[in-house]
Amino acid sequence: MKLSTKTVTSLLVVTTVAAAVPGISTLGRDKSRHESQFDRLLRKHDRKGEISAAILGLSPEEFRQQRKKKTLEQVISSRGMSKRAFRIGLIGYLRNELHERGWSPTRIDSYIQIRSARMAFA
Repeated sequence: MKLSTKTVTSLLVVTTVAAAVPGISTLGRDKSRHESQFDRLLRKHDRKGEISAAILGLSPEEFRQQRKKKTLEQVISSRGMSKRAFRIGLIGYLRNELHERGWSPTRIDSYIQIRSARMAFA
């Protein structure tokens, strides 16, 4: 699996904002939608479940099989994690991915600060 750097950075910013303010991903939801914007974004970019499986300590095949029968929250809780712990793990995974692509920790932090400030005013 190879996500573009832009996708990884977007996921990192959204995950950081969602983890920093509990409940923000559920604000402004339309009643017809049952998923938060964070969950839809993660599902779109993690179609094969490789990122989520790596965080939960499962193989991608096991994760996909469980997702057919359970919601993401149920899979996370069956692995002994809370949704917040999953998001924190996702932040670490994405930061590590950017670090492997040559981003420094200060560059990652400044990028998150700039982009999250834009999201707050949007």
